[in-house]
Amino acid sequence: MMTDLPTQDRSFTLTRTLAASRHAVFTAWTDPEHLAWFYNPDMPTPTTPIEVDLRVGGTWKQQMIVDENLSYPTGGIYLEIVPDERLVFRWGAVGGWPELDGESELTAPVVTVQLTDLGTATELVLTVQFSEHLDIEEVQKLILGGAREGWGATIDRVKDSTAMTTVTNGRMAGPQIYVFFPGTAREALNFYADVIGGELSLHTYEDFGRSDGPPEAVAHGVLNGVVALAGSDAAEGQTTVRLEGIMLSLLGTAEPTVLHEWFDKLSVDGSVLDPLSPKPWGASDGQVIDRHGLHWLVGYEPAT
Repeated sequence: MMTDLPTQDRSFTLTRTLAASRHAVFTAWTDPEHLAWFYNPDMPTPTTPIEVDLRVGGTWKQQMIVDENLSYPTGGIYLEIVPDERLVFRWGAVGGWPELDGESELTAPVVTVQLTDLGTATELVLTVQFSEHLDIEEVQKLILGGAREGWGATIDRVKDSTAMTTVTNGRMAGPQIYVFFPGTAREALNFYADVIGGELSLHTYEDFGRSDGPPEAVAHGVLNGVVALAGSDAAEGQTTVRLEGIMLSLLGTAEPTVLHEWFDKLSVDGSVLDPLSPKPWGASDGQVIDRHGLHWLVGYEPAT
């Protein structure tokens, strides 16, 4: 039941618990391929492409269809980005709602999405802060008039994002890990994109307004495809990747001919521990440590 807010309350906070990793939830908020959950589920999906320029000062923009008579762009301007942890944006769009053109930007709400790791789940805390440039009566009207209820219904749909999907084209999804590289993230992620394919996005420390590393260093990189892999250049004091007692499994993630191609490419300037070949138990598999130190198990079951 809706209740009145305290007279001076200029914000509201909503909390949800999602059965997904922080990386998956962050991806759901920042990757245009996984943002369809934000649309109104009761209306046709807009044909206008979703636009995301994931950097401080960059914009997120997508069309919102409210009903047959009302449609407008919305989204935001990014103010703070901490990969897999925190996202802050000024809510709205130029020519949309809330309006972000000219002085209207000063009155637009600021939305903060905070993600907390709960082990097997992620806590999402969303706070909407309204501008001091608005009268408190107008703020109350906006909050009680639908902003809080609308955002509640919206974040209830995050769980439906394709970023949370565990199956890709009928096959088990590949590993979803986040790797801290020793200043080689750009080279490494491009290498994996060349080996496995998929769409790679890279964002620098400068893009995210960070000063704890070189401006051109990678602050957040994501490879999306049959195999999902993410990483960045380690910040000052961060430990870099070193895999011991663990392998990244690519068992059954592609057709046998494709898996053999991946294995061969991963082996270049790497170390083959066990060739990809038929094994006594009937399956085919092999192990390789690639040039960037990741240990892969690649294989498949025999055709039936």
